[in-house]
Amino acid sequence: MEVNVALIQHRAYDVDNSSLGLDAVVALLEEAGSRGIDLAVLPECSYPGYYLGLRNDPAKAAEGWERALKAFRDIARKHRFHLVAGIAEKDGAKLYNSAYLIDRDGGIVGRARKNFLWHFDEKWFSPGDEYRVHDTDIGKIGMIVCADGRLPEISRVLALKGADIIADPTNWVTTGRDPSSLSNPQVEYIMPVRAAENGVWLACANKVGREVDSIVYCGRSIVVSPTGQVVREASSDQEEIVTATMDVVPGPRERARKERAEYFSTDFSLLGVPNPDTPLARLLDTPLVPGKSFAHVAVIQMDRDTSLQDFIQSGSALVTRLAQQSNDLVVFPETPCSVMREFAAHVREAFRPLAALLGIHVAVASYGRPHNVTTVFDPRGGTTAYSGAGDELLDLGGVKVGFLLGRQAFVPESARALFLKGADLLIWQADLSTDLMRQVCMTRAFENRVYVALANCSSRDSERNSMIVAPDRVLAETFPACKQAVMAQISPAVSRMKQLVSGTDVFRNRLPHLYGELCDK
Repeated sequence: MEVNVALIQHRAYDVDNSSLGLDAVVALLEEAGSRGIDLAVLPECSYPGYYLGLRNDPAKAAEGWERALKAFRDIARKHRFHLVAGIAEKDGAKLYNSAYLIDRDGGIVGRARKNFLWHFDEKWFSPGDEYRVHDTDIGKIGMIVCADGRLPEISRVLALKGADIIADPTNWVTTGRDPSSLSNPQVEYIMPVRAAENGVWLACANKVGREVDSIVYCGRSIVVSPTGQVVREASSDQEEIVTATMDVVPGPRERARKERAEYFSTDFSLLGVPNPDTPLARLLDTPLVPGKSFAHVAVIQMDRDTSLQDFIQSGSALVTRLAQQSNDLVVFPETPCSVMREFAAHVREAFRPLAALLGIHVAVASYGRPHNVTTVFDPRGGTTAYSGAGDELLDLGGVKVGFLLGRQAFVPESARALFLKGADLLIWQADLSTDLMRQVCMTRAFENRVYVALANCSSRDSERNSMIVAPDRVLAETFPACKQAVMAQISPAVSRMKQLVSGTDVFRNRLPHLYGELCDK
């Protein structure tokens, strides 16, 4: 089924100008409606504005929300389209940052209340307490609001409940010198990953301009396909209507469900455990000395079609060199040679004594069923196998390390379970060529506030590469199509800081009682 969507990227206005702003938004909806659309999406808090504390009376700022909702219902009915509208609503003594779904007849189908409150949001908004998917004649629609996209659980629950489309009224904030080149992590990599890992369409509408002289919006409203491809993207500084056609079919969502089931672990149950009862909570209460708590990690990139002999010879030389460069752990990619099933004994004979001799940990991928496993040779001459989310963590001198292999990293619950166990570093061994590798790597680091070290095979006909990222930036990366190692310092003082901004914490602001669907296969 083809669905024509319009993202209404309007200029920001503050609550003192909410009436004028509402008129401007309705005019843009009028224009969009004349184009024969099926669905329109407005930004977060299109009425009355985002910053409700301008006059120190947030409740008063939201007083006209019902009038705004009526105006949105009228325009949807007039032009016969569905509308997702971002509104700050008042319900009794509470305020909510909400998205309303309105049908072609102007009826209210449902609403979503922002769950993961951002920064000063929590000063006046209460968090939502449910995730619903709504049936419409253009498919099943779920809604998130802005920062909700930063927690993988929320979009995943909506997808597991059957959402074909997730609409995201958003206020992506930013900073920068040039208004024409502004950005935000959600548009750069998080939202494409959300679409791909769940096999759903994402329609994200943002604002442009400034509000209360201190909040800047990056625009760049996007429509993202279920494969993570950005189909349409707006500018970062111009008011505009972005239109696209979404081909809504169930196949991609079923593919994502199948991949999730393939990598399912009983440790996914951790996602439903109250935050204070998780291993991470206990770890975060443990004091550490930043100057004495760190590890050095290196990833090796090698040609996927190398021979066993070359792998052992050149790999041993690289491990020796990286040990000389003071690394504590060296990681090889998932399939460092084409005869992986047969090389386990040879690799063990080569790297086990080498790790003991050099006093270093060496991680290689080993053949296993149904999936490969990671084998770690340690400085004591020991060997430990890791298969992913169901494992205990490697303790690397106080740095907690978890392991992911291949497409397991595309299943957010796998990384999330390791995060809740207390991982500071996620090792991702891969032999993959996909446009989303970089975005997945950055997203897993950002959403969990951990380091991610990706060791990927190189290939002469691909731009694939390897990298090490901190929770918010790239630390090191390789050139494509070559044999190369890169390294970085891993500090728990960074990875155990789970607060993104004041009042917003990727761990403590989770609502596990709403994640029941994630614990079942």
